[in-house]
Amino acid sequence: MRVLYLRPEGSSLPELPGFSILNVSIFSVKCLEYDNSYLKSDGVAFTSVNAVRCFKDFDSIRGKSIFSIGPGTAEELRKHGFESIYPERYTSKDLALLILRSGVREVSAFRSLKASDDMRRILVSILYHEVYDYDLILDEEKLNQVKELLATCSVDVVVLTSSLIAKSVANFIRDCHKVVTIGPMTSASLKTLRPDLSFTESDESTIDGTVKVLKSLKGGERDG
Repeated sequence: MRVLYLRPEGSSLPELPGFSILNVSIFSVKCLEYDNSYLKSDGVAFTSVNAVRCFKDFDSIRGKSIFSIGPGTAEELRKHGFESIYPERYTSKDLALLILRSGVREVSAFRSLKASDDMRRILVSILYHEVYDYDLILDEEKLNQVKELLATCSVDVVVLTSSLIAKSVANFIRDCHKVVTIGPMTSASLKTLRPDLSFTESDESTIDGTVKVLKSLKGGERDG
């Protein structure tokens, strides 16, 4: 089974015996300068591994409540000596709800410049600062490569690992492809652009979750 994983540049690929895995990075990560005055808040949140990798002020967050969007981001923080808490479902909406339940009165979230507005909408009852410490830059050459792969049905499965990626390639997916989404927000973006497409959504909103879906697809059909 030939699988196209669409992930940001620098992301690791799963090892899957019996699968031919191809990763094309249609977005590259660019770290941005940011205003560190927001680090005075009593809580800090990170919504991706890249948000941690582009963060520079670890000494300033000691003793604060630290939140992450999921286990991958938590592990990246752990490399710097910080523990964090994350929601049961690894989405920005669930992260925002976790922050509300925690009781912190002010939080700064480090995010992509292209982040959704979910956290801003949910956290209106506390002091919430959104700090953009990285951007995702579309690589048109790589996108054209993906278009060619999809147009020629050169892969059997397309794995979409973010809403932004789903929006970028949705219109090029064909009936010859099975589609896997990493979670509900990616699924919602895909449905908006391609309500005609069937897909399978990962239960865990992680790469490991998409791997489980791939194994199930190889063993038999699952409807999305």
